[in-house]
Amino acid sequence: MMILANATEMKNMFGKYLDLAMKNGEVHIVKHGEIVARLVASNGKKSYLADNLSGIGDPKNR
Repeated sequence: MMILANATEMKNMFGKYLDLAMKNGEVHIVKHGEIVARLVASNGKKSYLADNLSGIGDPKNR
């Protein structure tokens, strides 16, 4: 399940989203309807390499 939070809500309720990231691995931060950042738990299941390779096949990244 992808958890989304808009930037203003993240700023105002950081503790809530920190807890959610710790429980679920990550929280996606949205600004103007677009994901602009992620809050990732230090024990997150995603690897550094997988995070950096994600989106390589996406034409908008070329």
